[in-house]
Formats: sequence, structure tokens, C-alpha cells
Amino acid sequence: MGPFDIDKWFVCHGPEVVHFAKLDAGCVMSTGQPNCEEFDDEVSGLTRAKELGYVEPEEPNLEPEEPNLEPEEEL
Repeated sequence: MGPFDIDKWFVCHGPEVVHFAKLDAGCVMSTGQPNCEEFDDEVSGLTRAKELGYVEPEEPNLEPEEPNLEPEEEL
């Protein structure tokens, strides 16, 4: 698919799998999924993906963890 003059969002799905992806203007993509739906805006694409069972990935925690400064207990 593509290249397109504008950004597009795709929901590609098959048995037991749903993928949601943004394709930037000028890029191309291919998929092995039997169904692929094209959207001009992210909200419409994400809504459709969720209808099909897509679950958004959790945002990573970019905050550094506090070091444990307490002494370890001896066994």
C-alpha cells in the first residue's frame, strides 16, 4: 500500500490478531493479514481497531527508579 500524499492509519486483522499502525506520507507498507482497512484519521482507525479487539500498549515508565539504599538482610 502507498505511497500516499498524507498520513494514513491502518487496521490489519486476521484470525486471532489485530494490528493498528500509522503510515507516514510517502511511505509504503505490506501485510500478511487477510484484511486491511485504511483510515484518514487516527481516532477512526483506533476506534475500529478496538471494535476488533485491539488493546493499546501501555506507555513505558520513563522515570528512573529510586535506588534501594537499605542494607540487605542476611539469611
